[in-house]
This record gives sequence, structure tokens and C-alpha cells, in this order.
Amino acid sequence: MTLAFLFSRLLDPMWVIPAVTILKAYERGFIVTLVLMVFMLGIPLTLRLFYMREYTWDISTRADRPMAIAILLLLGLVNIAVAALWGNSSLTALFVLYELWMAGFLAISLFFKISGHAGGIALATGLIILWYGWTWWPILTLVPLIGWARVVTKNHTIAQVIAGTAYSFLLIIAYETWQSLL
Repeated sequence: MTLAFLFSRLLDPMWVIPAVTILKAYERGFIVTLVLMVFMLGIPLTLRLFYMREYTWDISTRADRPMAIAILLLLGLVNIAVAALWGNSSLTALFVLYELWMAGFLAISLFFKISGHAGGIALATGLIILWYGWTWWPILTLVPLIGWARVVTKNHTIAQVIAGTAYSFLLIIAYETWQSLL
């Protein structure tokens, strides 16, 4: 197993996005965090394991992406509903951001194979810096690290990695602007 392959597995969006969300949810207390762990980690990862029986870990072709992303979009709607029922506007807004991210990712994937790993880590690091400040800037080193890993493992081209990263950072900027207007 190469180092690049290991980084790709450890920094997979299916691990990183829920982990960042649970980090944010922890501010609301243990019960909220526990429920989010079930919804954001348990259910999607169970579906991912089921999906992996027929496919490899990576969804490498654009044609295979719509079904997997559609399932995640449906699960995202459940997350939005649960957060809204709790009256947690910050988590509701975060889940809306994830829905927009996945919907945009799906739309782009219909025409161009964008890197979900690069986009996921850019989204996660952008959120951490947005929430906790620029003192967390060293976490940004994960973005080129995952980009390197995806290119070295021949899962993506440099252009696909840059597209995934740019898409997520632009969405973070839009999210931050939206949050400041509220």
C-alpha cells in the first residue's frame, strides 16, 4: 500500500465531512453528537459498504456517480429535517451547504470528472478555518496532500483536483457571505 493510497483512504469525503460535522455538533452536546454519528456515519457508511460489494472504493467513472450521490442527497434531506426539528439553525445551514455541495458536484460530474476527495477536504478545511479562525491555517496542507495522492494514484488529473478544490472553496466563500447576511 503506497502512502498516496493511504492518504486517499484516510481523507475520503465519506470520513472527513461527517467528522467535521460531528466536531461542530459537539458544541451542542453529547446527544446531538451521538444522533449525528448515527445519521452521518452509520447509515451512509453502511450503504457505502453495501455499494462496495459490486464496485471499488472509488466511484471512478462519471456514469456511476449519479446513483451514489442521489442516495447521499436523500440522506442529506433527512439530516436537514432532523437538525431543523431540533431547532438548530447552524447545523441546518451546514446540512443545506452539504446538499448544495453534493448537488453542484453531481451537476459538474455530468460534464467533467471533478475530484470529490479534493473537494471534500477543501470543504472540510475551509469550514474549520471559518469556524475556528486562521490560527488553524496549517490544516490547509491537507488540500495539496490529497491532491497529490489522487494524481499519484491515477484517480484524477491535476485539472480535476484543482476543479474540486476550487469548487469547494468558492462554495465556502458563498456560505460565509450568506452566513454574514443572516
